[in-house]
Amino acid sequence: MRHVSPSGMVLSTFLMSLYHLSWFLVAWKWIPLATRGSFVTRLWIIVGLSSLWVLLEWLRCQFTLGFPWCPLSVTQWERPALLQLVPVLGGWSVSFFLVTFNACLASYLHHLLVRRYKADKGYLKSFCPDFYFCLILFLIMLSPFWIKLGQSEEKTSKVLSVGVCQPYLKNKWQGEMVNFHKDKLSRQTRFAALLEPDLIVWPEASTPYALNLDRAWVEKLATEIDTPMLVGAVIKEDEATYNSVCRVTPEGGLSPEWYCKRVLVPFGEYVPFPFSFFSDFRRLVGPVGNFEEGDTVSLHDISSKTSNSTFKIGSLICYEDIFPSLARDTALAGAELIFVATNDAWFGEEGCAEQHAAHSVFRALETGRPILRCGNAGLSGWIDPMGRLWDILTDQSGSVYFEGVKVVPIQISASSETYYLKYGDYFVIFCLVALIFASIYILKRLKKPII
Repeated sequence: MRHVSPSGMVLSTFLMSLYHLSWFLVAWKWIPLATRGSFVTRLWIIVGLSSLWVLLEWLRCQFTLGFPWCPLSVTQWERPALLQLVPVLGGWSVSFFLVTFNACLASYLHHLLVRRYKADKGYLKSFCPDFYFCLILFLIMLSPFWIKLGQSEEKTSKVLSVGVCQPYLKNKWQGEMVNFHKDKLSRQTRFAALLEPDLIVWPEASTPYALNLDRAWVEKLATEIDTPMLVGAVIKEDEATYNSVCRVTPEGGLSPEWYCKRVLVPFGEYVPFPFSFFSDFRRLVGPVGNFEEGDTVSLHDISSKTSNSTFKIGSLICYEDIFPSLARDTALAGAELIFVATNDAWFGEEGCAEQHAAHSVFRALETGRPILRCGNAGLSGWIDPMGRLWDILTDQSGSVYFEGVKVVPIQISASSETYYLKYGDYFVIFCLVALIFASIYILKRLKKPII
């Protein structure tokens, strides 16, 4: 959030820290009991703390001032073998596993250094059930990966060829850069069109002006290349401004229906309640001003020349892919492919682009839909429903921060409904129940309030 404004960073850092403060307070009371309790006591404490962590991460997704950037689970985004329970339980299960796994290892280390020397002599004094519980949980997390490797199902996927334009636009809201940016986008689009893709995509807010007020040059370009486009752009209607993804076709030009971003960046695209009552806070937002949020899922029909099929594409903008519920709603609405248009260039050339892309890996796993990413700069390419990255745009040094174009063949299978897609955050309910039972058990041991 420091890239939004220093004031926004201070406020958001303070507010976000409050979410997990309760976890550390509970752990402060519970862990001493675990060091001197039985295995059953330790197990309840480990399960209780893991469940509480998941519940707090889930709560961060629910409120206006919640910001679920980088839950613990995304640390494993490059290890798809460990993520194959995500389609069943959601990304929350990985956070639960990580807390449980590390707590068990800590308990095992405590056993090696302390508990076994206090135990009665015998053959089992070195035995630590915590370690084997941790090992069994690890094998459970890996088991779906080995099962899928052993399956020999015939692939029935169809291919959608997409030209991805990564223009790396800088200072794009400055008036003197308008023609330069238009020329760059047009040049990249014409280059991608030479390979005859089914679709060409631009990143978030790529056009210098509101697209519906400055549409002629984009519509002319779409007609020239004879290829439909999905364009990240600002839309202005009356007094309202929207961050949108719009479809532009050679036949119909700018479609009258567009997707508007549903969750805006606090202190970046709008000033959240109650700070909106103070006029000074309104200066925190960017040069475009306060955006209005959308409230519906919009799908774009795109035809594939090679597979002779029409696909429904849903959109997410910027950090919307960090919210599991938004991707789930998009898939349930009928999207066969989810397009994430983003502007990670505003992070600078830091690790935030990879942090952001890590969330898309989980959304692909949870929904069973491939995710297409197009960034102004950052991580552009696509992610399959098993969480594997394909056709990522990189330069000769391996960096994702550069101006580039690539045509990527995306394999889209017949849409399957994952358990998470069907039932949503039911694992969170399991964690709530587990936390209640753990609290009851531990309160009896403590014989006093938790905090």
